[in-house]
Amino acid sequence: MDRDPSIEERREKKAVFEKELEDIVTKYSEFEELKKPLTYIKNGFGYWYTCMLFPGMEPTNNLGEQAMREHVIIRKIIGCFRSENGAANYQYIASLLATCRLQGKNGFERLEKVLRQELCLS
Repeated sequence: MDRDPSIEERREKKAVFEKELEDIVTKYSEFEELKKPLTYIKNGFGYWYTCMLFPGMEPTNNLGEQAMREHVIIRKIIGCFRSENGAANYQYIASLLATCRLQGKNGFERLEKVLRQELCLS
């Protein structure tokens, strides 16, 4: 991956890795205690190693985990949300603010604009 291979080379390598993963699942499928993790792996067939097809894509979900960390802490501090609606609204607002932060925009200005549009306050 360091030499930035062509998309065709990336697809071929992804296929090799997926075949190896299928072989591992087949090899260990007779072990009952591995049924749950093997099912998890099987359910992801076709999606594993997707990062190989997109230059610059991280193979982990670390960025997603880091983005969620702040919100998990807030949820734990306040205990929980008082309703399904409250949790959903917080999710949308937090997502909007995080997206703006990643894009280098002012999330609170964007939030104000959205609220004014939705509440017809402009």
